[in-house]
Amino acid sequence: MRLPLPTFVAAAALAVLLGACQGRPAPTPTTAAPALADNYFKVSFNGQTRTYADVSFGDGQLGALKSLHIAAGSTADAYLTLDVFGRQAGTFPYRQALSQYEGVSQAEYKIGGKVFASYKALVCPTSAGYYSTQGQVVITEYVPGQRLRGTFAGALLDQDDPDQCSKQATPFSGEFCLTKN
Repeated sequence: MRLPLPTFVAAAALAVLLGACQGRPAPTPTTAAPALADNYFKVSFNGQTRTYADVSFGDGQLGALKSLHIAAGSTADAYLTLDVFGRQAGTFPYRQALSQYEGVSQAEYKIGGKVFASYKALVCPTSAGYYSTQGQVVITEYVPGQRLRGTFAGALLDQDDPDQCSKQATPFSGEFCLTKN
């Protein structure tokens, strides 16, 4: 008996799901190259969400220090960078001490002619020094030189704020899935 196409497709999907639920691996689809939808970088900042198509990522190393660098936006007026000091899946909180370089991250975002970052040099009458907001970059998938997936959330400080003591920050979050061909 020959099934109509919609019934056949539904039956095939059910068979895949049943196989997966019973501990058998589901068939893996094969593709020659990743779909364009597999590459995205979304950021939400100050009530607005923006998706970047011009994104790059790469590995870095200085001595024993290994890092990942993600850059979105290719103009001097609008860009975002995430630096992760480590090269594996995991959670990387924003760097809280200037001397801390392992297992941490930092973010910088330029939008609307202003620069925002997860850190700032405070110049106050009673104290001065490095200050960082709370936040993190989470790498959920890392295949060296090929694929990087994750999320980020926290807050960013206005680097151009004339009040050099201000710790007022703007919420910031997003997600990315990047594949190199």
